[in-house]
Amino acid sequence: MLGIVIVSHSEKLAHEVIELCREVKQYDFPLLNGSGTEGGHLGSDPMRIKEALQQAYTDDGVLIFADIGSSILNSEMAIEFLEMPYDKTKIKIADAAIVEGAIVAMAINDEKATMDSLLNELAEFKSVSKLI
Repeated sequence: MLGIVIVSHSEKLAHEVIELCREVKQYDFPLLNGSGTEGGHLGSDPMRIKEALQQAYTDDGVLIFADIGSSILNSEMAIEFLEMPYDKTKIKIADAAIVEGAIVAMAINDEKATMDSLLNELAEFKSVSKLI
């Protein structure tokens, strides 16, 4: 199973995404908040993200769900800051909506899940319409 890190400009928003995700989470894997900045201000901090990545790291890797702009850039920077024993190639940023993507990942992240299988499922999910 992969670890999952939520990175938003708002630590509170990421906390609520995590609370929602816990409702569908079926297995025991790390789910961490790497959001916000020191002092509770809006923004993202690569060192905060790096710490969350280290805590969420599993042998299968870590999948990051980020909201926009600097959260993605700072997630990329946090990955670069990692040193051994962390394998940077096992850490990816999902190209998915932060809420919907994280919920899908919660539901399918099990013992058989791989980084590729989760990313493929998320790619397919992007084409699903919310409207009927």
